[in-house]
Amino acid sequence: MAKEKIIGDLKDIISDYIELDDNFDAHMSLGGDMGLDSFGLISMVSNIEDHFNIRIPDYELANFVTVEDLVGYIQTNQF
Repeated sequence: MAKEKIIGDLKDIISDYIELDDNFDAHMSLGGDMGLDSFGLISMVSNIEDHFNIRIPDYELANFVTVEDLVGYIQTNQF
């Protein structure tokens, strides 16, 4: 799947959890810039797993600092 498509889909999923403005980009921090707490991140990751048909082990969650980190993981691990 193309990177731009993944970013667009992630933007749609993330917007279910927080209000996004027009400045959204893949370099935004999931915690700092977006203000996701750990519960929000876990819930969002569950939806990402379903949407992209992937599984993200709990130990990988700490590696997702930015949207770009999620994009890279999805590109590498999508079935």
